[in-house]
Amino acid sequence: MLYRPLGRTGYQVSQLGFGAMHLPMAGTTSESPVDRELAVPMIRRAFDLGVNYIDTAVGYCNQDSQGAVGEALKGYRDRIVVSTKNPDYGEDEKAWWTNLENSLERLQVEYIDIYNHHGINWKLYTEVIEPRIGKWMAKAKDQGLI
Repeated sequence: MLYRPLGRTGYQVSQLGFGAMHLPMAGTTSESPVDRELAVPMIRRAFDLGVNYIDTAVGYCNQDSQGAVGEALKGYRDRIVVSTKNPDYGEDEKAWWTNLENSLERLQVEYIDIYNHHGINWKLYTEVIEPRIGKWMAKAKDQGLI
């Protein structure tokens, strides 16, 4: 496996990452969960083969991707760079923190390595993220949560 620096983060990540947007599902309805018997071994196999970067998000796989990734991370966390996203751009700081706390719980981790803004554009960045949400992210970083 080839590894490269991830920007200025200090992380060395595999050129091939694991995107957990589409995992095997246990059903076809909008409430169907991820099929853990298929997904967890698949993710762990990628880890065993040298993939050390995984990306997920709150809304992926009927909002169950983070839970499946969390199960797969057991025994691997110390060598995997975990990336996820917070989709909240509202004015309620508590709601934003709740999203972060829920992600930490679902992923079963103490901290998230790469915490992204999900689906933004320049206007959203300059009007919402930079003046408000960026401060919340800096606070979470200072607390060691991201």
